[in-house]
Amino acid sequence: MKFWKRIFIYSMIWFIIIFNGAGILIIENMHKRNLDRTIKIFLDEYENLNGIFTLSDDFISYWDSKKETNQEILKNWIDIVIKSYFSSDVLEPRYLEMYSEDNKLIFSNSKLKLDISRPEITGAKVNEKIFIVRKVKNRHYIFISSKLNIHRNNIKLVLIKDVELNTYKERYKNYKLFLLLDCFIFLIFGLGMYLISKKLTNPIVRFSKVSQEIAKGNYKKRINIDSRNDEIGLLAYNFNVMVQAVDTNIEELKKMNNDKQEFIDSLTHELKTPLTAIIGYSDLLIKGNINENIKFKALNYINSEAKRLEKLSFTLLKLIVIKQEGLTFENFSLKQCVGDACKTLSYKIENKNIVLKVDVESVVINGDKQLITILLINFLDNAIKASKDFGVISIKGFLEKNNNKYILIFKDCGVGIPREDLDKIKKPFYMVDKARDRAKNGVGLGLAICEEICQVHNIEFDIDSKINKGTEIILKFHEENNL
Repeated sequence: MKFWKRIFIYSMIWFIIIFNGAGILIIENMHKRNLDRTIKIFLDEYENLNGIFTLSDDFISYWDSKKETNQEILKNWIDIVIKSYFSSDVLEPRYLEMYSEDNKLIFSNSKLKLDISRPEITGAKVNEKIFIVRKVKNRHYIFISSKLNIHRNNIKLVLIKDVELNTYKERYKNYKLFLLLDCFIFLIFGLGMYLISKKLTNPIVRFSKVSQEIAKGNYKKRINIDSRNDEIGLLAYNFNVMVQAVDTNIEELKKMNNDKQEFIDSLTHELKTPLTAIIGYSDLLIKGNINENIKFKALNYINSEAKRLEKLSFTLLKLIVIKQEGLTFENFSLKQCVGDACKTLSYKIENKNIVLKVDVESVVINGDKQLITILLINFLDNAIKASKDFGVISIKGFLEKNNNKYILIFKDCGVGIPREDLDKIKKPFYMVDKARDRAKNGVGLGLAICEEICQVHNIEFDIDSKINKGTEIILKFHEENNL
């Protein structure tokens, strides 16, 4: 069953229970109050009738002093009282019954035939009233009784009143009116709940359609929030955030897969080229019919390509080691590491007569000292390679107190890097000038190693470069590096 149908059905069931329960409670409460009021009025009438019979007792006592017959006086007086009482204009029929002490009928003008037990007669007591509501032939009557002493005679007086019209008929009319009102409101409420349930579940339908599109691979699909600030709007926002995260992760996975494939292709190419040369020249040497110059050239080329393969294997090993866990982190001076890098490459700096300017503030960082030294050597080595003879290289380090970051900048005035290559140079085996780098036995893994070292140390690594104006390497050490 669809969700909107469940909302509609549950709402209608709840409405029927609450509305009809409240209506029945109100009608029954009104009926009870109406019946109590009718009983109270009838009790007052009964009191009046008792008063009349009390007066009749005084009148009979007066005639008794005249020596008249008591039974005749009592009978005559009862006839007068009954005619007087029941001659009034009333809507509800009323009846009177009188019984002796031994429950024998003395008088009755009732038209009711009751073949049942009469507790209001058998249990009648002096100065105590008993009333019973009884249904006789589909009509409701009130029976009120008590015992009176009239001229030394105990008489059980029972007064009967029809309350069908003013109470039970009124309740029936109320139920009939309530039923009509209930049907009308039920239809209006049902129409309203249908529209509300459809509107409330419409976003869920949209969620379902969008999720189906996403399941088919359309990760660019989004749900229109329509500026809603309720729970549905929040859910739609979180859903879009989730889909965006999935889309981003998928794009990253695709990029990683492409990078992996590109790495494999580049590695294959890097291995194939020297191996092809080595195999070719070795075959030439095996044949033996060559002069000494060709033989020397072949052996020299085999040696050169073998060294390049050795360098490639060691560089790949560095990448693997960096990605593994278990690096040794310690506190050390970054300024000292810069000095060590400069000493290591001092012979290259002197060979090209490069002017090296170093202005590095002292700072202690936490990390793997050997890897950080390799990182700095790579950056300085690249700056030396890019610089011309008598060029200038500057290394500047300072602490940004506002951001609590230490900035280390390597700047050269060399050939620069084209803008289209800036996003690619960190990839393994990528070289801007392949001919020049291969001539120097480069394999294009230097910046890839630097990128890995920066990642394991949480160091920001940015490159800014312009053709024929130089390159600037910017390293940002964060507070996590225990500055």
